[in-house]
Amino acid sequence: MSVLGVVPAPVSVSHPVTAVADLDPSAVHLRPRDALRGLSRVRRTAALYGGNHPVIGRLIDDMLHIVTGLLAGRQSLAIFIHEETFFVGNTMLLEESVQLFPLLVDLKKRKILYLDLQAGLEPDELRHFIDMLNMPAPEIEGLGGAARYLAHHGVRHIVVGNTQPGMVLPRTSFQIDPRDAYRAGLRVIDELYFQASRDIVLDLRKTDIVVSSLINLLTNDKIGLMGAATIKEYDEDTAHHSVNVCILSLLLGYRLRLDDGLTSALGLAALLHDIGKVRIPLDVLRKTGEFTQQDREIMKRHTVYGAQLLRNLPGKARLAMVVAFEHHANYDLSGYPQMITKERPHVLARLVQIVDAFDAATSSRRIYRRPLAPDDAMRFILEGAGTVYDPELAGVFLRMMGAYPVGTFVRLNTGELAAVRLPSERDTRQPTVRVFADSDSTPVTPYDVNLEEDRERYIVETVDPLDVGVEATDVLQPPDGGWFNPKPLA
Repeated sequence: MSVLGVVPAPVSVSHPVTAVADLDPSAVHLRPRDALRGLSRVRRTAALYGGNHPVIGRLIDDMLHIVTGLLAGRQSLAIFIHEETFFVGNTMLLEESVQLFPLLVDLKKRKILYLDLQAGLEPDELRHFIDMLNMPAPEIEGLGGAARYLAHHGVRHIVVGNTQPGMVLPRTSFQIDPRDAYRAGLRVIDELYFQASRDIVLDLRKTDIVVSSLINLLTNDKIGLMGAATIKEYDEDTAHHSVNVCILSLLLGYRLRLDDGLTSALGLAALLHDIGKVRIPLDVLRKTGEFTQQDREIMKRHTVYGAQLLRNLPGKARLAMVVAFEHHANYDLSGYPQMITKERPHVLARLVQIVDAFDAATSSRRIYRRPLAPDDAMRFILEGAGTVYDPELAGVFLRMMGAYPVGTFVRLNTGELAAVRLPSERDTRQPTVRVFADSDSTPVTPYDVNLEEDRERYIVETVDPLDVGVEATDVLQPPDGGWFNPKPLA
């Protein structure tokens, strides 16, 4: 999916596209995505129980309540589809594009690329629209298409179009919330792991949407993307780990200036690097105590299982199979599985191995071992450079993350406590930090200090957040919830 923004010309509609930021303040708790979710809910229920079931009336009322709230002070809400993704204005509804993918597909089958919900929408109009969505697509086409069907049934406040994009927006004009991208990644991983566990052919369409959106964020919100992957408050699991590794791998690939095709392949490979774990027995996979030697041997098999699951991917996507197989082989081939036919693992496997090790070390799921502080995890990787890890890639990773990665708790020479907010582009040991407590550990209103510019302050030691009793998200996330807190799915 290329990252292009479009505003298509609708069929017989002159109202402006309603963007999230344009909505009346009284409806700020509602967002355009709520309309899509409501529409999907009504459609599914009508397909299951029939359009005349009493529950449909209640759901339609709920849907109209949402639309009315969204249209406060406006005439229309226009949603369009471009390259397997829902948009409102230049805002990509990424999570909904993944979560409501069946709705997106069915709209496209009926050649509905543009949907405009207008003020004055009535229950019967919405009911006719739902009926149309549950009719076979060929039948709709035989009746002259969706627009003609709606007009025939007197639907005036739902306008649909199948026009091609009109105005192309520059790539940098897209708005993608890193939290949406993160949650969409979690959904995709859950679905892919389910498919793999049932030996169902992997459906990578949603994966392409997520990876493309993450690549877009490399340009538009690199720091937000890094924060989403490194600031941890939630309970870690394989899905979170896979998304974290994908994000940090893409950031490292961006730093290395990989071409677009290889970057996309890297994103897919990083997201799927641990997919072989679906074939590891749950009693081993979820074990919280220390592994026995037998447990370790069983866990090592996930690289082979992963390669088997990904062996039929086409084109550059086949690199995902290579990465799944080789990401524990080690730079000097001292790892597993044993390889005797090549001098080094593939460069993408070496890259993913570094990121995989960093994220695993900083988000331990074993009760016998506390997570490493980010700077300790970085030091651990650098100590293994040249043997376990590719030395050049490890050096680039250090420069990208900083000696004190985002989320590290530190004490300054002033005695103040702070959390690292931004890595430095010039000096890896002098990041921007957010001070949250004075020298007596008394909380203060958080404020930022750029240690490259403020030469009076410097880091003297790192601090274990468990000893501080403060979550990184409490300190670092902006007032609106920000990008530091990718909450688990509801």
